[in-house]
Amino acid sequence: MENWYRVQAALLAAIICAALVVNVLLRGRRNIPFRRYAWLGANLVALFIVDALDAAEGLRGGVHIIAMRGLALSALPTTSIAFFSAFVADENRPAPWGTGLAFTLSVLLGLTFLALWVAGDAFPSPAAQLAAMRAAEGAAGGGIATALLASVAFLYRRFRVVEVRIERVRALYLTVATGGVFSMAFLSRLSGIGEAFFSHMLPSIYMFFMFQVITLRRILDLFEFLGRFVVLAGFAVVLSLIFALLVGWWRYDFGLFLFNTVIATIVILILFDPLRAFVEEKLNELIFREKYEFTRHAEAIRNSLANVIDVGAMADLMLSRLEAGRQVTHASIYLRDEEGLAFARLGSVGTAPTPSLDAIVARPFLTRLAAHRVLLIEALEAEATELAERATVEDQQQLEVLDVIHKTMLELEAAVAIAFESDAQLLGFLCVKNERLREAYSTDEIKALVALAAQATITIENSRLFERIRERDRLAAIGEMAAGLAHEIRNPLGAIKGAAQLVTEMEEEHKETYLNIIVDEVNRLDTVVSQFLTYARPLKGKGDLIDVNHVLERTLTLIRSDQHESEVELVTAPNLPQLRSDPELLRQVILNLSRNAIEAMAPQGGGKLTITTALTWRKPDAAPRGATSDSLAFVRIRVEDEGPGIPPEVMERLFIPFYTTKTQGTGLGLAICQRIVKNQGGSIEVTSKVGKGTTFTILLPVSEPSTRTTTAS
Repeated sequence: MENWYRVQAALLAAIICAALVVNVLLRGRRNIPFRRYAWLGANLVALFIVDALDAAEGLRGGVHIIAMRGLALSALPTTSIAFFSAFVADENRPAPWGTGLAFTLSVLLGLTFLALWVAGDAFPSPAAQLAAMRAAEGAAGGGIATALLASVAFLYRRFRVVEVRIERVRALYLTVATGGVFSMAFLSRLSGIGEAFFSHMLPSIYMFFMFQVITLRRILDLFEFLGRFVVLAGFAVVLSLIFALLVGWWRYDFGLFLFNTVIATIVILILFDPLRAFVEEKLNELIFREKYEFTRHAEAIRNSLANVIDVGAMADLMLSRLEAGRQVTHASIYLRDEEGLAFARLGSVGTAPTPSLDAIVARPFLTRLAAHRVLLIEALEAEATELAERATVEDQQQLEVLDVIHKTMLELEAAVAIAFESDAQLLGFLCVKNERLREAYSTDEIKALVALAAQATITIENSRLFERIRERDRLAAIGEMAAGLAHEIRNPLGAIKGAAQLVTEMEEEHKETYLNIIVDEVNRLDTVVSQFLTYARPLKGKGDLIDVNHVLERTLTLIRSDQHESEVELVTAPNLPQLRSDPELLRQVILNLSRNAIEAMAPQGGGKLTITTALTWRKPDAAPRGATSDSLAFVRIRVEDEGPGIPPEVMERLFIPFYTTKTQGTGLGLAICQRIVKNQGGSIEVTSKVGKGTTFTILLPVSEPSTRTTTAS
């Protein structure tokens, strides 16, 4: 049974290392550390396969096994020294010292084992050949131990000479981990104690650790590695249980075993993605709560941005929520101006960074950000340290560029900068920093921030599209308004001109009628110009706190004093909160809407006009731009009539200045009403059914938080 466990452990370790080697080679990376990692991994795969054969029944301790293991062990000095010398040196020019000696040692050991293997006839007995093999294996152990010690020495030397703190931390982790793994694996092989784990599983786990280190572009801290390993192990356990449940019961019947193996494979393929996400989420929630909470928090912010169009509201929401997450002490958002000459700060939390970033001065930073999408100040410092150590002319030029980028990030108060990029154009960027920690964000947390930035990019694009549409509509409205204004002025001028021409040709007793026409048309022109000035004039602030019901009661007195046949009713809700508004402007709005309704009902002999008030709650889309709360309190005023209604084609143009269906109207009344209501932070809505009547609904935000007394939908 013990041999069976050794066989399984060795084969499992070989499979893991082989998968890691294939993964690295398929990435298409051609730098030296990647190639050297593949060599070391392939060497371990060969060694683990030989160990599996050694542990198999009937093969343990044979001459052939010792010879094959000796050949695999002979390559270890070269592959280990080559990898670690390349790992701690320049990425493309590894340190040459040590590799030549290691290669010589490997060749000598390999030739020794090969000679002892093929020269079996030269020994007096198989036992003598086996003894010679074991002696060579013992001698090889000394050489291998020296090579492994040299590998650890490379890492330790890196730890001693590096000055950047984050590089020192990485070098310390690697030195301790490498020394521990090598020591336990070597001692386990010598003593035969715990060989299944220390000689096989532990080295494969270490290779996974090194795979993470060389494939990630940023430093992988110890806790993040543990997180990745725990998630991977937990996922493997769950898949193993599924496989065992579906296959293990029929292992003695080959037909059923084969059939259920296929079924188990299909089930695992179906469950792979959702199960991986579930296991990763639950393990992160239980073990790495802080990272889990931050990623969930960033995801919640991203979901909240889906319904935001205004970039100002987007910045307020992102920055306030990031600050509330307790892992961001400094954050800022910059957007490119229309000319593309600078990036202006849209908002920030923490120490205020520079208000504007000149695109020419900060060109190195912007170019690198556009190319990589994410910049980390710790990675810049590590890269600068490596360039400074090489000190070539080309490296010096790159070092100067990195220095400019580093200073720019310090100016921005940024530890991480993430691009807002669309169609290969840099629209802006997000900067975050946690001053409490030097290396504050793990890879998963940065991925969450990148996803958040991607959603922000969509919001920026939608906002600009919305602004273009609104500008197009504004220009169209200005065109219609200009046409209406010209029409309203041209008609009185035509009448005045005609009357003036006739007056000059008439006798004195007939002139009075035409002079009255001239006066009436001049008054009409004065009304048009006055209303246009009222519409164009900037409105004053929201005013003082007012009681809406009291304002409406006084307004109703004026409406009832007019000559008309309609019935007017006011239904008010009690205990309405006060509004901050100008009572005269609100009275003007209600008077205009009420008189329009009465005029509309006049041809049918009058009708009923009902004005009601209520307190209601609406979602933010009914609120002023930039509001982000779940619900807001509004005072609702409804003006309902029983008139003929408004046709759909008229509804579309109802609030366009100078658009009117009245023979004596100017078309500015409703436009002025809408402008007054919007200036108070509210909105005005219209619903109408032809033949049944029209309802104008005004929503005005309450000034202070209040207790609900009357609700309405």
